[in-house]
Formats: sequence, structure tokens, C-alpha cells
Amino acid sequence: MPLDIRLAVSSTLALFFGTSLAVALPTEEIPTSEPAYLAKVKAAAPEQIVAKSTILMPQADCSTKTVQSGTNGYTCMVGKDGTPFCADESAVAWQKAAAAMQDPPNKVGFIYMLAGDTGTNNEAAGKRSEHQHWVQTGPHVMIVGPLVKDMPGYSRMVDVGDATQPYVMFPGTPYEHLMLPVTEK
Repeated sequence: MPLDIRLAVSSTLALFFGTSLAVALPTEEIPTSEPAYLAKVKAAAPEQIVAKSTILMPQADCSTKTVQSGTNGYTCMVGKDGTPFCADESAVAWQKAAAAMQDPPNKVGFIYMLAGDTGTNNEAAGKRSEHQHWVQTGPHVMIVGPLVKDMPGYSRMVDVGDATQPYVMFPGTPYEHLMLPVTEK
């Protein structure tokens, strides 16, 4: 099953990309001007996804402003760590559960992070400040939800040896999810 899903994701992504995915990893900065914020968000996913997504921008009062209303079920924003992402509805629910340390929903979700991430502790969600088991991944997509637990063949090591190869993040926790690095050919 992992190979089938990986091939399906690779085929889907191939439809959206040109010849290069060479992108610098994001910084932890969250732009405060709308044009700079939108530019950073647009690095998260293929143009066809971002153009029809809801784009949310955090405000100084901890609320969010809807910069763009979407029609495709994806929400794009820059996370608290400076990482731009676009997530489908199931993945947004999964992210909210992880942030609240609640049980994730019994749904499969998909997240684009084509600008890469700023790194995290791979032992468990919410331990980013602890730099043990640190992993930083370049451009990738994520599959979240219960299906990941049933997908054999992917590394489930807390210390990731090669973040350019698919692996399970937060292995053995309710928030484990599949990281599928995207590389140019």
C-alpha cells in the first residue's frame, strides 16, 4: 500500500510542477505585511491549489484574517514556526487536534509543505523547543490520519537518518504522519 499511495502522490504532484523544486528552506519569520505574507504562503503548494484556497493571516490580537476565500477545501497559512503550508479540511482538523493535544479525527488528510519546514523534535508533537531527535525536511507533502499506522515499510525511527527519504514523523504517537519528500528529477 505505501508504494501505491506514494505513486499516486508523485503522479498528482507531477501534474503541478515545472522542472524545478529548488526552494530555500523557510525562515521562522512570519511576515506582517499582506503582500510579503502572501508571497510566503504561495511557496507552500502548487499555484493551482493556492489560487483556490482559503488563505488565513494571523493578526496581532491572536485572531486570524481571511485574506482570500477559497473554493477547493484547502486552507493555506504560515504556521507559528514560519513554515508555509496548505492543508485539506481533514488535515486542518488533525492539526487542531494535535495543537490541543486531543485525539486526532479518524480521517485521512493531506498537507503541502513545498517550501520545506524549519525543523522540529521528531519524538512528539509539541516538543519543538527541545532539540533532541531534531529533523528538518525540505519540500514535502504529508499524509495524516489513522491510515499511516497501517502503512508498513517506512522508517519509524525517532532519529531520522535521511530526511530526503519518506519517513514517519512522531512515530508511535497519536499524531504520527507520513512525510513524503518531493525532489526534482
